[in-house]
Amino acid sequence: MKIPKYIQKIINKQELHILSTSSKEGTPNIIYLKFLKVYNDEQILIANNKFFKTEKNLIENSKLSFVVLDKENKKSYQIKGTIEFHKNDPIFKETVEWVEDKRSGSTTYPKSGIILNVKEIYCGAGKISEE
Repeated sequence: MKIPKYIQKIINKQELHILSTSSKEGTPNIIYLKFLKVYNDEQILIANNKFFKTEKNLIENSKLSFVVLDKENKKSYQIKGTIEFHKNDPIFKETVEWVEDKRSGSTTYPKSGIILNVKEIYCGAGKISEE
């Protein structure tokens, strides 16, 4: 699904994201995440820096969702889709460069880059259609 431009701006403007996964048994897990950005019109790039339960859940169940808040318009958006892990490829290299650029001097090093292929976007209970 194409991510509407106005939602892309909200995603890239937000500093912390709330990301949700679940195990294959359905046990939910929620984390705060700093390294998440729009990769292209249909995908989100996520840096897997310190995922433990989240990584285990995504290996078992590739579905992921996160929420962003549009403070100006007092609306929130749920973005949902399926993920793919990237290691030792151009997407992983880009993820490493992005994290290093944002965290100069940090010892944080991504274990992988994660691409979220966006399938659905909701504002409240209403599904957003493509532009």
